[in-house]
Order: sequence, then C-alpha cells, then structure tokens
Amino acid sequence: MTGTDIALYRLDKTYAQLRPAKVFRLTSAPVRAGDALTLAATSTRLNCTAKAVVPHLREGGYEQDAAIRYASGPGCAPWHGTSGAALLGPDGTTVVGIHNTHNDSGEQCSADNPCEVDPAGAVTSVPGRGYGRQVAGIAACLQGSEVDLTRPGCPLTGA
Repeated sequence: MTGTDIALYRLDKTYAQLRPAKVFRLTSAPVRAGDALTLAATSTRLNCTAKAVVPHLREGGYEQDAAIRYASGPGCAPWHGTSGAALLGPDGTTVVGIHNTHNDSGEQCSADNPCEVDPAGAVTSVPGRGYGRQVAGIAACLQGSEVDLTRPGCPLTGA
C-alpha cells in the first residue's frame, strides 16, 4: 500500500443487472473535521463525526495518508468485521470514505492498533479510536466506468 488502503473491483454486470442492489454516488470532495458520517455496516448504521483528518496513520508496517479519525462515543464504535463498510455523507447516498480500522488496546503501530504520526513525528495511540479512508481521489481516476490511473489529477498508483 502506498498511502492508502483501497481496492477497486471491476464487475461483469451493469448497475441495472445488480438490482435490487442500491447504487451509491462517489464523492469528489475530501472529508473534513466536523463532517457527519454514517458507517453503514451490514445491518447496522453507526452515526459518527469526523473528529480530525490525520496526516499519517501507521498500523502493522503500513502507512496511510489523510485518514479520517472518528469522534469517540456510544453511537460510533466500530468492531472487527466492519472494515470495508461505506462511510456515507449526510445525504445517506454518497460514499465519502471506507471504514478501515480501530485501535484495540492502545499499543502503538501494531496490527489492530493503528497510531497517528504528526508532521513532527510524534506518535499517538488511543484505545478505541476508529479510522476511515478517504475516497475523494478515486473519482479523478474514472473515465466513465473504467479506471485510468494516468488521468490528470488521479492520485492512485497501481497494485
């Protein structure tokens, strides 16, 4: 992974063929601190708020950039198995991020214990903190239904 933790899949079906699956829009604007988020886990919806956008997040040897940190609270407590769930914007139909990870025990930068690294290199790790990935850059890589990593403004790299 180079700065992100996103996988894109090419399907062999059209939106019409996927019915009754719900189709969501993809944002082109990054999540900012204070934005309302809904973590759409299988049959559960968690109401979250973006507390901060973290410059660097490390976990188990990987580093991600511009991670979304959720505000802690009873309404927003993701668990193992919710990774990959969509983070929806206030309209409930626009994907603004993907839930990625949360800190289990407060360890620093190990598997299941992500840590934040600020621009000065200071490391912070807090049990229970949850994080998501931005998806705003993906839209710049799309040419119709095709992914084109050479498009101007596309921040993604190949596998």
